[in-house]
Amino acid sequence: MIIKYLYRLIVAITLCVSFNASSASLLVPDAGWYCFGFLGVGSPAFDGGPGYCAGTSYVGTAGNTMTFDLTNPAQLKVTDAGTPGDVFDVYVNSVLAFTTSAPGTGNSTSNPDFAYASNYFSSGNMLLGSGSYAIDIFAAASPFGQGAAFIEVESTVIPIPAAVWLFVTGLLGLIGISGRK
Repeated sequence: MIIKYLYRLIVAITLCVSFNASSASLLVPDAGWYCFGFLGVGSPAFDGGPGYCAGTSYVGTAGNTMTFDLTNPAQLKVTDAGTPGDVFDVYVNSVLAFTTSAPGTGNSTSNPDFAYASNYFSSGNMLLGSGSYAIDIFAAASPFGQGAAFIEVESTVIPIPAAVWLFVTGLLGLIGISGRK
């Protein structure tokens, strides 16, 4: 009887751990835009699959919780697409990091690059440093009760200021002059 109970307990724990591990969506930095679906206000981002994100340009689909690791700084970007009007609350490691911008009015698009760059669609971004991240997105406004939107993690290059290059060149020049003496 005890063995049967322990067996059921082990199976239940294994199923819970497997479910939690498989419910996270792994985002690959610099891969491109990932599509996610959402329903009414307060609903979480979910993996709507190709059918839900049909007609859009993306590298994959994702849903809460979206995870990734960074070794260098990167921009976390979120944008609405389709028909303008939706707004999102974006949580980074369980803390509200930002709410996407107020949407404008304009033509619909399924192109996330166009949507992110335009003033028609709600969008937002945040610079992240190296580390491990868990992202959760919730619809803050959804006038149509459902839709598709996009998330992307894009590495950023931190430029070395021109003054540093000037300093290094001058230092090398001084070393070259001192080497001649």
